[in-house]
Amino acid sequence: MSETPLPAVATPAEFDPDGFAAFRFVGVEIDEEAAAVTLRYALDDAVAFAETVAFDGVTWPRDPARRETLARLARLLHLLAGVSYFKTAVPARMVLEPGTGDLAGGDAPSPRLRALLREVYTLGLGEFAYRNGIDVRERGAWPAAAEAAPAAPVALDATGRTLVPIGGGKDSVVALEVVRRAGREALPFSVGRAEPIVRCVQASGLPHAVARRSLSPNIGAINAAGAHNGHVPVTAVVSTIALMTAVLHGADAVAMANERSASEGNLVWDGLDVNHQWSKGAAFETAYRDLLAAEVATGLDYRSVLRPASELAIARAFSRLTQYHPHFTSCNTVFRLDPARRRSHWCGDCPKCRFVFLALAPELQPDALRSIFGVDMLDDETQYAGFCDLAGLRHHKPFECVGEEAESLVAMRLIAGQAPADVAVLHPGAQGAWADHAVVRRLRAEHLDDRPTVHPAELAPPYVLDEAALADLPSDLRDAAVAVLAP
Repeated sequence: MSETPLPAVATPAEFDPDGFAAFRFVGVEIDEEAAAVTLRYALDDAVAFAETVAFDGVTWPRDPARRETLARLARLLHLLAGVSYFKTAVPARMVLEPGTGDLAGGDAPSPRLRALLREVYTLGLGEFAYRNGIDVRERGAWPAAAEAAPAAPVALDATGRTLVPIGGGKDSVVALEVVRRAGREALPFSVGRAEPIVRCVQASGLPHAVARRSLSPNIGAINAAGAHNGHVPVTAVVSTIALMTAVLHGADAVAMANERSASEGNLVWDGLDVNHQWSKGAAFETAYRDLLAAEVATGLDYRSVLRPASELAIARAFSRLTQYHPHFTSCNTVFRLDPARRRSHWCGDCPKCRFVFLALAPELQPDALRSIFGVDMLDDETQYAGFCDLAGLRHHKPFECVGEEAESLVAMRLIAGQAPADVAVLHPGAQGAWADHAVVRRLRAEHLDDRPTVHPAELAPPYVLDEAALADLPSDLRDAAVAVLAP
């Protein structure tokens, strides 16, 4: 996050979430000279929020089509980023001030836009709802959709340049290599300059496009004063910032790194599907891409190039990209806002660290993984319960960006020596190297030896790519995905 100061906004000494009737989308301002946008919101007339997003190293375009595309994306960003402030009180109504309801500057959303927003503010807040005991389906009622058809999308010229968001972990690195294998001009992108991201981009040898998101400066004090808090669908926000960055840098596509497992939820709570990764899932991607094509711009593509792949297929591909091994980090402690609590490397004791370690274990020898993580988590029996949770052997899988429960079971069987021979032969790290590790021994004794392999994903080779998701990719990306991800 940037340290850029924002205009003063209201910060009450005490915050009663039940004391507000409406969440207001006040306005979005574009500062072309500074290459920045300001997003303004309010709870009733009492509490104001102002967030900025700034784009480094760019000049606002003169081309009318790109200018209009950026304006529409800025309005979409305004509507999506509001979820970070709506959740503070979760009031009953949404109010769209004049000019904020439509991507072309109108007052009311199209049926398509309204449906997407409704899902972002309900399914996207599923984990928040579950943890706070708030049924978001009964809050945040949106105004009626416009009866008139929305403005036609802008026609953008193709450029052949593809923006690839980099998060510092294995998935985005593999996505970057898929785009490069396709012969496209790839441009790595990030929101902020977290150390693992910078290291990975430097290892790629490519230029680095950067945007800086500054949350409203009063949000921390409001949270401390009693606001509701919790997880939001941040990928929806980052995706829109990425698209704006793409347009500013002359790119015509954004290639995400969201895999098959992102579509699997964590649990169902009172009929609500709770998925920590909802805005990384296939349903959001499809609805979002359809909205872009219908109401933003033609010729501006958005899709995940890893959607056909399991996490284990991605881990297998990443295991061959050794130039990135010393630099990548997926652990969320690296991205903490508080510098005093921020780490520069793997913490070695969280669901994300455990899952990445487990996913790579069938591909790499123990010494290689120990050199990456600094610890051997599979030989630390205190982490046994955490590994069980990844496979749903105790509770639901953790609220983290981790793979499917069945994938974790596949990885466990591989390193325990219980995989079918035709699968095991493709995983050199699984050939007895992990069998005597403390966590593996206990998993085998307490869960794997007597557990029937009834789940199809446990019986199928984990590297098989989903044919339907492959067919959805443009032909150059499809061929590249097979080349990078297949065994």
